Amino acid sequence: MREELPPISLLVAFSRAAQTLSFKVAAAELNLSASALSRQIQSLEAHLGVTLFRRLNPGLEITAEGARYLESVDRILRELRRAQEGLGVPSSGPLRVSALESFTESWLIPHLSEFERAHPGIELQVEATLRYADFARDAVDVAIRFGTGPWADLHSEPIVDLTYFPVCSPALLKGDAPLLEPAALASHTLIHVSQTPDAWSVWLRHAGLAKLQPRRAITYDHVSIALSAAETGRGVALSSQFLCEQRLEAGRLCVPFALRVRSPSTYHLVCRPEGLEDPRITALRDWLVDALV
Repeated sequence: MREELPPISLLVAFSRAAQTLSFKVAAAELNLSASALSRQIQSLEAHLGVTLFRRLNPGLEITAEGARYLESVDRILRELRRAQEGLGVPSSGPLRVSALESFTESWLIPHLSEFERAHPGIELQVEATLRYADFARDAVDVAIRFGTGPWADLHSEPIVDLTYFPVCSPALLKGDAPLLEPAALASHTLIHVSQTPDAWSVWLRHAGLAKLQPRRAITYDHVSIALSAAETGRGVALSSQFLCEQRLEAGRLCVPFALRVRSPSTYHLVCRPEGLEDPRITALRDWLVDALV
């Protein structure tokens, strides 16, 4: 192992490959080819004189030496990012936002022009994702997460008081088993979303139908897909007002029952504690809270 330190670019490549355990995925996130990233890892291994990964087919497995090295690398990268933020460097570039796909597609994109009009000097760089951003490794300034919070070592605050209710195609209000009362759900398909597996059981309990068994159940891993299935008459989904507002206004979905249940989980704005000193982050937080009322 040589005494001089390896280039930062090699450490970043190693950190991303260790998180994703895929050269292909890590390379895409770093705007590199998979072969270029593989060469970077090989260069780092040659520099250190150790094997960091076992190459499998498919995927990777980090070695014991690699896992020990990763702890130090991530700590160093985290400190470097904090030092850079302390100099005010990020505020001169785009605000990097990691937001869940459901929130991005259903609400953020349709309302983004309102934020741009209110804050023309702030450029947002939005990554829509199904995974939580890793603030220790990812190039992200702020995230929108769904859950109860808090998250370790991060500042988090709820940005909307969430309630949910059934939605369906207007066609299901008619037919052989019209949805005129909650008990009629027994003749229909209930559409679940994997991130909130207990939502239907909680709603049914509040409706006094804890033992109701639907004709069928189906689960999707994406809110928009669940709402699209409901829109086409495939079943009845649960949603919140701001996630399905456009579909309701267009008449593609309707609300068959009045009961709304408060969700213990909601969307949170999440950032590093020092991020609260960034006026771009506070501007985004204040706008979100006002717009989601």
